[in-house]
Amino acid sequence: MGVSSKGRREISHRNRLYYWYVEPDYDDEGIIKVHIISEDKKFIVSYEVGQYSVKNQSPYIVIIGQEFEGLPKNYTGYRRVLTPNWIDAIITPKLVSEIIDWCLLKEKDIKVVNWKGEIIE
Repeated sequence: MGVSSKGRREISHRNRLYYWYVEPDYDDEGIIKVHIISEDKKFIVSYEVGQYSVKNQSPYIVIIGQEFEGLPKNYTGYRRVLTPNWIDAIITPKLVSEIIDWCLLKEKDIKVVNWKGEIIE
């Protein structure tokens, strides 16, 4: 079953269709997040908007789906991973493409963090 496209923007990236949307995450104190989902639901990530401007904190992304280069394929559950410093005050299709590219990049240094942003692996 495919992803519901209602209220979501489409982006075709490297011959693959993704949907993305920005909304508050009420399970996480209403923090505004961009959610990116592939049509087959194998790639699902969530990135908190505005992390670039937060001092003394490295930005991270939450990996929800099973597709993310550099993590064990047999792992299930959410993982938080430190990301590059993207300028993320305004979410644009260009930024969404950069996030997808980074997530699917095979050669990258991965640092898994806990919910406080502390490195655990």
